[in-house]
Amino acid sequence: MMSRLVEPHGGVLVDRLVPEEEAAEFERRARRLPRLELDAREVADLELIATGAFSPLTGFLGSADYRSVIERMRLADGTAWPIPITLAVGEQNRSEVGAGAEAALHDVSGRLWGTIEISELFSRDALAESLGVYRTADPSHPGVRYLLSRPACLAAGSVRVLPLPADRPLASRRLTPRRLREEISARGWRRVAGFQTRNPIHRAHEHLTKLALEFTDGLVIHPLIGETKDGDVSAAVRFQAYEVLLDKYYPKDRTLLAAFPAAMRYAGPREAIFHALARKNYGITHFIVGRDHAGVGGFYAPYDAQEIFESFQPAELGIAPLKLDATFFCQVCEATASARTCPHDSSKRLELSGTRVREMLESGLKLPAGFTRPEIAEILSHHYGVDGNGNGNGNGNGHGKTADKKAPGARERRRPRPLTDGRRRRRGFILWFTGLSGAGKSTLAAALSRHLKREGPVEILDGDEIRTYLSAELGFSKEDRDTNIRRIGYVARVLARNGVAAIAAAISPYSTTRQEVRLLAAREEIPFVEIFAEAELEALVLRDVKGLYRKALAGEISHFTGISDPYEPPERPDVRVWTDREPVQESLASILAALTERGLFGAAQSSREAVR
Repeated sequence: MMSRLVEPHGGVLVDRLVPEEEAAEFERRARRLPRLELDAREVADLELIATGAFSPLTGFLGSADYRSVIERMRLADGTAWPIPITLAVGEQNRSEVGAGAEAALHDVSGRLWGTIEISELFSRDALAESLGVYRTADPSHPGVRYLLSRPACLAAGSVRVLPLPADRPLASRRLTPRRLREEISARGWRRVAGFQTRNPIHRAHEHLTKLALEFTDGLVIHPLIGETKDGDVSAAVRFQAYEVLLDKYYPKDRTLLAAFPAAMRYAGPREAIFHALARKNYGITHFIVGRDHAGVGGFYAPYDAQEIFESFQPAELGIAPLKLDATFFCQVCEATASARTCPHDSSKRLELSGTRVREMLESGLKLPAGFTRPEIAEILSHHYGVDGNGNGNGNGNGHGKTADKKAPGARERRRPRPLTDGRRRRRGFILWFTGLSGAGKSTLAAALSRHLKREGPVEILDGDEIRTYLSAELGFSKEDRDTNIRRIGYVARVLARNGVAAIAAAISPYSTTRQEVRLLAAREEIPFVEIFAEAELEALVLRDVKGLYRKALAGEISHFTGISDPYEPPERPDVRVWTDREPVQESLASILAALTERGLFGAAQSSREAVR
């Protein structure tokens, strides 16, 4: 029967679990080995390697595979694989392990999970991994933040894993790929749709999954239950909602519910491929990819996760993406619809973000019936510690707050505390202005400096001055421009370490180099704010008293950024100001407001008051 199912990725369903009859002897030997400690994500990855969910991987990646995955979304042998699966080694363990050694794998509680035969130790390239996998080096991205929190040394090698413990959360729902394949086979399904989610299923999700059921034999609801970011609903609560929903609103003979033990990476497009390949190993043939799959915080365009599938030949993946449009409840149609089927404008649509849903639940508001089933709304309201009337019910589980904000354990939203002791700033930070020549970077930096000096020392690192005194030997090739920006970044970090607000005002034309500067600051836990001074070329030409833009446009000046040399504008700056559309005071107020919100300015007054 198994041969009727979709072939595992790489052709063989990996099994790295130690047989029960060998487990006792294996454990005795493993306890004599040097220990490596795995965090929650690495434990989840270990389970998925052992059960074959990450086939063809038999262990944690080596350096050749690691680089290949980052650079081209394929293992070194060409097999499609979009996200590096790695094992970090702390400094305290490096002297105990090395290539050719075997080590025992424990979690943070001390539980033994298995062993690894180490083939090599190598260093993580955090910048390349951040930019390649997450498309950003911004530490506000949870994936980048995770990389920065982990040791740089990585251990590669095949693993063996003890029989999986029965006390894992939702253990009975964690069907291994082999077990889920057996269930699919027993039901006679050939075309199987899979649905990935980390949230309770609302009406739009229900609509998408039932569309998939229209042209497949069966549907696997396969929610992720590993680590997620703060604010996501716990796996236990979500599973309660899934069970109620499937029991009442889905055909039992055509629907399966199983848990996917992976942790969320929030890698958007790459994670969509990652989720699809893993589901292929579970026997799923068609994978639902909706709007902003595995996205977070606006780091990816809404349909990037669908478009990335075009980077592969269908045979490379072996699983078909079901690219479905975002759906919503139309109050005029009185039905769930999409832009393809609904003629009404967006004001008639009932669409709620995850943040808005949490805000409503925490405030005791009822979720609209058009958004989610009333049974699901009741479960979520109970989880957030309020009843349907907005009253505290005493059943909050610590993830939400009660209606009484003064109740013990209640959460409060607080403005970040300013980094000041009332006289001088406790620690420094970096404000990085980028933008074309003449866009107003230096003007804004000088104006900003006057306000920041009220709370501590400030230094401006002007691009022209750095060129004169630190980088006079450099030319204007890409390599020389990058070297200049790295020097500015280094000086800014030195200043920030010593409690100075370092304001860099340089064109810094290349996105990757700016991201590198940000990442190096994040490693030292130095706050970093990127400010994009944007202006149309026509305005820059008009305000250019030296006539440099006109000469560059006429071909009289070479290597002029924005004309004959590239400028890569930031896609997601922390602050964007339009210096050709708004007065300096308005741009300055926007910057100070952002700094105040981050706790970097404004110990005693608001940003608007400061500007006045």
